[in-house]
Parts: sequence; C-alpha cells; structure tokens
Amino acid sequence: MRNSSYTRITGLLFVVCLAAVFLLNLILPDKTFSAVENRVLQTLPSFSVSKYMEGRYETKLENYVNDQFLLRNGFIRIKSAADVTEGKLEANGVYRYRDHYLMEEISTPNKHFVYTKNALRQFSRQYSNVKMYFLLAPNAANILSDKLPATVRMADQNRYMDSFLSDLHSFGYTTIDIRDAFRKAKEDTQLYYRTDHHWTSDGAYLAYRTAAKKMKLDNKTTYDGYAVKNDFRGTLCSKSGFVNGRDDAIKIYLPDSRQNYRNSVIYYADTKKKTTHFYQLDNLKKKDAYTVFGGSNHPMYTIQTPGTANRTLLLIKDSYANSFIPFLSQNYRRIIVVDPRYFFEDIGDLIDAYKVDEILFLYNANTFFQDDSLEMMLSD
Repeated sequence: MRNSSYTRITGLLFVVCLAAVFLLNLILPDKTFSAVENRVLQTLPSFSVSKYMEGRYETKLENYVNDQFLLRNGFIRIKSAADVTEGKLEANGVYRYRDHYLMEEISTPNKHFVYTKNALRQFSRQYSNVKMYFLLAPNAANILSDKLPATVRMADQNRYMDSFLSDLHSFGYTTIDIRDAFRKAKEDTQLYYRTDHHWTSDGAYLAYRTAAKKMKLDNKTTYDGYAVKNDFRGTLCSKSGFVNGRDDAIKIYLPDSRQNYRNSVIYYADTKKKTTHFYQLDNLKKKDAYTVFGGSNHPMYTIQTPGTANRTLLLIKDSYANSFIPFLSQNYRRIIVVDPRYFFEDIGDLIDAYKVDEILFLYNANTFFQDDSLEMMLSD
C-alpha cells in the first residue's frame, strides 16, 4: 500500500509540475533578447496563409517554443556543465578549438534562403539606379579552420559563399570578398575574438580597408587601435559553458591625426538620442561588452558628417557592422543604418526620403544563411 500511495503521489506531483510549467509559459511575457547568447529570441509569430503555405509559420512556432521555455538559460547551463565534465569538444553548437578559441559551428543555408535570394534579385531590379554592394563576412571556423580538432568536421562555408556571391554578381551587386585578405593576415592579426562570435576591431578594420578599394572610397584618415578592456569574455563562453583560460582584449580605433577627420552626429530614432561618439565606453562594464560599439541593437539610426563627400549610404546589416561603421563615417555625408531584425517600416520610403546613392549589405555568413528578416523587409 505504501509503495502504491507513493507512486500515486509522485505521479500527481509530476503532472502538477508539468501543468504549472505549461501555465507559466503561457502567462509570462515573451523575452525578446538573450544576453547569454547575444541574439534575438523568437516571439509568438503572427499567422498568415502565405507563411503557413511556405512553411515559415511552423518553423517560427517551433523556434518560439524552444526560445521561450521557462528557465531556459538554467537548463542550458546545466547541459553545458555536463558536457564540460564529460570532456566534450562541443556544447550548444560551440566547439573548443586549439589556442584557446571557441567557435560556432558553420551554418548552412536554411530552406527559406531561396526567398532571401529572390528578394535581393527583385530589390536590385527595383532600384537599378542605386549602386549596391554586398560584404558577406566569413566566420572564424572558416578562416581559422586549422585550429579545429582533427576529429571534428565542419560544413564547407566557402562552397555556400562562392555560390551566393556568384548569384549576387549576376543580380547586379558588387560583391566584396574579404577571405583572401583574412587568410593572409591571420598569422599576425587576431581577426576574431577567442570567446565571442564577432570579428575583432582589427578584423573589422582590415575588412574596411578591403571594402574601401572595392567601393572606391577615398579616405586619407588613418587609425590606431587602443585596448579599452583586457578581460572580455564573450557570448560563446556563456552559451557553451566552456572556460578556455584566455580573456580577450577589446580595442577601439581612433584617428591618428585630426587634420583630415571630421566628427559625426549620430541620431538614434528609437531612443531620440543624439551623440558624437561611436563608442559607448560605459558598456564595457556590461556582460555583453561588445555593445561598446554603438550600444544596443537599433532598428534604424542616422550618421551625418559635415564636410565629407556629398553622398548618402544605406547600410543594411547585422551586428558585425557595429565595429565597422566608424571607419565609413568619413566617406559619406549621411549614412542610414538599418537592422532588418528590428526594422518594420517600408525600406523604399527610406530610400526615397533620404535620396540614397549607394547601398551596402554587411552580414556574417552564419547569421545571414539562417535569418529571414532581410527577405521579409525587402519583400514588404
């Protein structure tokens, strides 16, 4: 009798716990951003027949359940700790590499990527009078593949990048391929953080110098890098639970002479704040110290630099661009920066209102191949 009663009570408690978790998941408000993973979380998707027929609604609904599960970060930490204890090389899509590097696995284009390509082709046709550039940045696991453990095999990112850049060229885009420059510099320059998925400021500056040649930017200003934080632990540490024993340095780049440099005015439309500083040094104290580059994510903001070339650039980007943007400021009178993950207005109205001369898309390949926010923005 005692065993039977114990079994019934245990079963009842289990059902009550499941019901409580289910109800709390329904009641608690959705989280929009994960500081641990430094990414946007999927909120409850809106239903439409077109999204359902294309399969996008089911995918978003599945991502919503995974992203909004109660105590999600706690379960991630428990799993990561177990993986570390077992001596695994991978946890939550993050691998332990040689020389203290943590790197994300290579993402391949998802099944909706064809819609993104179609949207880019149509967008180029619609604005054929606007010069369009596309910089698709390789990820660390591509450029630093020699640091990968011998037992681990990654997807061939170069294969997907080559195919996509070839398509873009046929659509009329000028493609900016920085892979050769990165491969040549990787032995002497730390291009990526050891514990974060972004490129470093040194990597961003090299990418800018490569892009400037392709975009025919006349920039006489040179910059020097200064370390402003030496104990940076990025999101890959938090996401995986791996502690590799090596902190990163965060650098900011400042002009070495003010002779040819003009200050910019940056206006954030969402917060109605105006500043002349590209770097928000107070953010170095935060968990995600990478936000020193421009702060938190913004749907849209403008940069105006008086006395520079009378051209307007629209920059459509992900977070890789944040450490790249300060270098562009001396090349354009006005830059409009748009993050499609948060921008829900008509991009055509923006192009017309600001009389955009050039458009630069800047993404890292892992994010770009998995994200459909650009397609939705360009298609609306």
